[in-house]
Amino acid sequence: MAKKPKKAKASGSKKARRGTKQAKGGAAKGKSSKAKQQSRKKTAKGGKAAGKGTGRSTVKGKEKRPSKGSGKGSGKIKKEEGRVGEKRKAELEEQTTKKGKSLSGKQQRKKEITKLYGELINPGRTLKADVLVKDILEALSKRSSTLAEYCSTNLGAHVIEACLKWGTRNQRQDLLSRCSSDLIKMAQDRYGHQVVLKLLLYSSKTSAQRKPTDEEKKAQSKNLREILDKFSGKNLHATFFHRYGCRVINGLYYSTTVKASDKRRLLHSIAIPQAVALRRPELPSSKTLREVLQAEDLTEQQRTAIAQHLQEAVEKAIEKELLGLDIVHLLLQAFCEVATDSQLTQLAEQCMDGAAYLLSSKAGAEALLRLLGIANAKQRKALCRDLKGKFAALAKNAVDYVVMIRLATTVDDTVMLSKSMVAEWVQDMEDLCFDKYGHKVLAWIFQPGDPHLFSPYEQKCASLPSPSSLKEPEARRQELVRMLKPSIRAVFLQKPLEAAGDNSAKDLLAAFLASDWDQELILAIVAAAEAEATKENLGLLNSGTVTTTMLILLKLEPEKGPKLAQPLWEKCLKPQMVVAATSRCAFLLLAMLKRDPIKEPILAALRGKKSQIERSAQDAEVQGAKMKGARQLLEVI
Repeated sequence: MAKKPKKAKASGSKKARRGTKQAKGGAAKGKSSKAKQQSRKKTAKGGKAAGKGTGRSTVKGKEKRPSKGSGKGSGKIKKEEGRVGEKRKAELEEQTTKKGKSLSGKQQRKKEITKLYGELINPGRTLKADVLVKDILEALSKRSSTLAEYCSTNLGAHVIEACLKWGTRNQRQDLLSRCSSDLIKMAQDRYGHQVVLKLLLYSSKTSAQRKPTDEEKKAQSKNLREILDKFSGKNLHATFFHRYGCRVINGLYYSTTVKASDKRRLLHSIAIPQAVALRRPELPSSKTLREVLQAEDLTEQQRTAIAQHLQEAVEKAIEKELLGLDIVHLLLQAFCEVATDSQLTQLAEQCMDGAAYLLSSKAGAEALLRLLGIANAKQRKALCRDLKGKFAALAKNAVDYVVMIRLATTVDDTVMLSKSMVAEWVQDMEDLCFDKYGHKVLAWIFQPGDPHLFSPYEQKCASLPSPSSLKEPEARRQELVRMLKPSIRAVFLQKPLEAAGDNSAKDLLAAFLASDWDQELILAIVAAAEAEATKENLGLLNSGTVTTTMLILLKLEPEKGPKLAQPLWEKCLKPQMVVAATSRCAFLLLAMLKRDPIKEPILAALRGKKSQIERSAQDAEVQGAKMKGARQLLEVI
């Protein structure tokens, strides 16, 4: 079959046809690729030229973002102003002025103050600080607005705080006088409340290198009274239940310069209803809030009125999101101590979401101890989630370690605890074992409520009622012991005698062995003691702490099973008998003499060395050492 002949091309090519369309007035849609590129370049150049002043280019009528570094003029200055400080702003404004733009009077005054402020906070300033403060105050006096209004701005607050810090006593006094009438307004302002706190700090501050004069003391007292008098009655209540005002009241309450009676007055005005306060026989603020609540002469009606008033105050504080302030924790603590179970349940629903804030103070931690007993499983789980990554630090905290004990004794979901709290403790186990407070958290799990290991306060905190905990306490404890035991055992096997000689770890060691008399750990202690016995003066064995620990362990030694006394005598004390008898180890020998199986061998050995022991004791006494243990031992043998 013959091939089909190719179709002949039209006399006019595509380019020709496109040219015909352009000639007819058509758009430049039919251009070749080369022509399109040239067209784009021309359009881009035209757009760039058109958008030169604004820093934006326009292509085909559409707005295009400028490339990096293409912005010029005022656009660049605005971009820089967003990330530079006030000092840099002044420099940029100065550059702008040099380019021909004039500043308004307000801008000029702001520039002048900003420049003085930058010089004041500069450590390498050329002028004296009090001179710069004087110039700033003079510039501020020309402003039409009040100083309180100026302090309500970010720049204004920083300027006045710097003037208070670097100014003289008279300049500070002048600032206090000018702000005195507006302290309540400033205390409730976003920036102004910081100025009020600085006024409190610096108006009663003198040089630490000298003792203040009588005149300075009177001025301090007067300034403090001027500030405190503003916060009373309705002003105190309005300020306390304000987002920023409460920070000022918190600063007043915890200030070292405010008297205890004034602090109690502030707290009692919020916590105790006026009807009850007026009927009390004692002077106002003469007792602490806890003493007032625990007073025996309070009638049932007064107790109910105080509880209701505290509940309203706490609920309002929670509504205003003030749980992060320590003075609010005092109200929460007081209410939790007098509240019923139903009131505590209602409070837990309201504040357990922010319970982590309560750990910042002792009062808050004590309130949380009671809330944990009434909180449900979901609320406890949410708290553990909020504390993720902080359990080890909290266990070593002087205030929050009791909260960790409480968590371990109230949370039913031990699987969740193993993945959060216990997992973090295991990672930091050695530090916890030797920590002053961390070892108590671990010791409670092995020996809960032991009066030899825990103070009455700790026993009370950990044993508060917990009606919402459903699991049996012993079952919960055994599950936690299984999780913690391997890591604690590993620490003690690595450092047995160091643990026995540490004031904190020795208690955990005793609790661990009281729970389970571990043969391998006993052998490790004896081996470490044997190595120390060969050192000069018995090394760590002659330590009072180690001796005390060994005496405790000898009392814990079971009648059946591995022994501690016999290997300790044969491997450590017998080879160094004379030295041991004239050291603190004499008390260990006295304790061993009370044990029938090894009593006779020890007596026989000591009687054979009696003369040497007596001579060594006499030599030590001549040098001023006390040989109480050696003398008791000599009397026995």
